[in-house]
Amino acid sequence: MVHFYQLLTLAGFLLYWVIIAGITARIIIKRRSIGVSLAWMMVIYIIPIVGIFAYLLFGEQNIGRTRAQRAKEMYQPYADWFAHLYQIRQYRPNILSSHAQSISALCENRLGIPSLADNTLELQSTPTQILSSLIKDIDRAKSTIHLEFYIWHPGGMADDVALALINAAKRNVSVKLLLDSAGSNQFFRSQWPAILEAEGIHIARALKVSPIRVLFRRMDLRMHRKIVVIDNAIAYTGSMNLVDPSCFKTNSGVGQWIDVMVRIKGTTVPLLNAIQSWDWEVETNQRQLPELPVCKPHTESEKVDMVQVIPSGPGMPEEIIHEVLLQSIYQAKHKIVITTPYFVPSENL
Repeated sequence: MVHFYQLLTLAGFLLYWVIIAGITARIIIKRRSIGVSLAWMMVIYIIPIVGIFAYLLFGEQNIGRTRAQRAKEMYQPYADWFAHLYQIRQYRPNILSSHAQSISALCENRLGIPSLADNTLELQSTPTQILSSLIKDIDRAKSTIHLEFYIWHPGGMADDVALALINAAKRNVSVKLLLDSAGSNQFFRSQWPAILEAEGIHIARALKVSPIRVLFRRMDLRMHRKIVVIDNAIAYTGSMNLVDPSCFKTNSGVGQWIDVMVRIKGTTVPLLNAIQSWDWEVETNQRQLPELPVCKPHTESEKVDMVQVIPSGPGMPEEIIHEVLLQSIYQAKHKIVITTPYFVPSENL
């Protein structure tokens, strides 16, 4: 019996070191920054069992086998859609500045998405301005409204947006709403999902949360996009969730959040719609790729504002936004201005 326990101990010891060696090799193969790799190895070796579980849970972008397989099958159809953008007149890399040309080239090589001309941009910087403008555009919608947000929190003007969507649905406008399961937890616990779905509005939860799912994918990976696309002609994107700050966490003592959104009209809108369609298909397995941008004749009076869309996250090239930030900083000659609520810079940054 003593020999049995000795063999069992030896087998457990060997298994432990095989697992340690395997995870160490995995960390090295992933080719992260040196600081990140060393940090993970220190955790694994100093706090062995806890470190192993921590890496398995949070060390890699594990989004689940089904979702990963679905995304893999989506690559070619979406790559073909993006490839058509190079054939329209609004693809005009020759008019980009020297700084923008290198960033555009990086995105074309890594993402297959070019910068496009013929856009009109409006920066909106107050919650009232943003939500009022959004409601007006929803009220004018004729065919489709696609929304995706990390947080939808009921109350205040957020409820006014919901009522505008209901009115749009009653006009036979197709409405799709994609919300992060964790960020919009309060919304899903409210009466609004049932009310909206009763009017024919399609609602999907992104990255559902449950105790069982934590064993198969990372729960801290969330869908943080904020995109609204109306009639494939008007889009909103930026930092603001679908929240009225005067009704959100008013007892937390941190004050109201300050956000901005950009209202976009022009060539880039269908591209943002395609990104939203990607997210919708990953969650629902329903493909609804939008119409491609219209290639209108050039006129001297039109605006040629160039926009580069840079999607990130699981299924997209790793570190793409980080690389664009680094490229931008490398090119700076006089001034760098950064406005962000989260500043945890990497070694390179």
